[in-house]
Amino acid sequence: GPTCPPNQHYELCGPSCPSTCRGQLEGEECEATTSCFEGCYCDHGFFKSGDLCVPLSHCGCLHQDRYYKLGDSFVPSPTCHQRCLCQEGGLVECQPMSCPTTQECAVRDGVRGCHPKDCGICQMVGPIFYVTFDGRTLPLVGSCLYTLAMVDTTTNLDDHLENFVVLVEKESGQEGPLVRRLLVTALGVTVALARDTQWEVTVDGERHLLPLSLADGALTVTQEGTHRVLQVLGGLKLLYDGDSYVLLTLPGTHRRRTQGICGNFNGDAADDWVTPEELGAAAWGTLTPSCNHGIPPTTCPTNISRSCDILMEKRGPFGGCH
Repeated sequence: GPTCPPNQHYELCGPSCPSTCRGQLEGEECEATTSCFEGCYCDHGFFKSGDLCVPLSHCGCLHQDRYYKLGDSFVPSPTCHQRCLCQEGGLVECQPMSCPTTQECAVRDGVRGCHPKDCGICQMVGPIFYVTFDGRTLPLVGSCLYTLAMVDTTTNLDDHLENFVVLVEKESGQEGPLVRRLLVTALGVTVALARDTQWEVTVDGERHLLPLSLADGALTVTQEGTHRVLQVLGGLKLLYDGDSYVLLTLPGTHRRRTQGICGNFNGDAADDWVTPEELGAAAWGTLTPSCNHGIPPTTCPTNISRSCDILMEKRGPFGGCH
């Protein structure tokens, strides 16, 4: 028959409830059936431990109703306040731990632990669409002043996040709504990056040429190629090409702490804003003839069926699939 890993043998009709280490620790919770299964089974005197078959003395540990293999190091709690080690005899030894400020307690690739805080990226791509921090693509066809992102002060977390507000002012153009300018308020100053200009910004209404350093160097604006880049030390980074591309980056410390059309940066794209009413809440000022939210594009172009013609053609390359 087929070859099996060490301490295992092949059975054409094996039991539906094979012996496991977990079953030896707390009693098997498997309901045996009359059906049998083909596969590799542990030899007599050996027990399943994960994907291995081991003698009883090498079985692992049961901790908070989860089984861990012998020698496994694991973080049992969602706060990452301790790291535990599965030792011989089913003993679990835990030590206090905490994540450094540059990392967060999270599950990555199925393993809970301290992981680097991921940056959040919100982009305006072209005149109509933008992508939220959580990766949802949404239309923005209005011609108003919108909040892209700001610190959500309602969460009342005492983590001393520096307040900021990033606004985008849009105006109607022949090809669709255009970015007129971006406004960034941080560290007590407001910097405006206008459309169709390079090597300059205005600070609190006063024109300045680049490069520019403000707030004792904590806020800088530079020209990098065709893009102007505004950066706050330890905080936001805004890149603007002077046309319709905007890239806003936030460090992971702002996760679940933002509001605005870029979303709340909580990892869930489903709760990012979509309706005109919610969009209106992000707009500054009242709607006027020069400030309206426009009509979002239809998600399905009218001639979409033509795109399927090659699939449906009986004599086409996919004819055999019909």
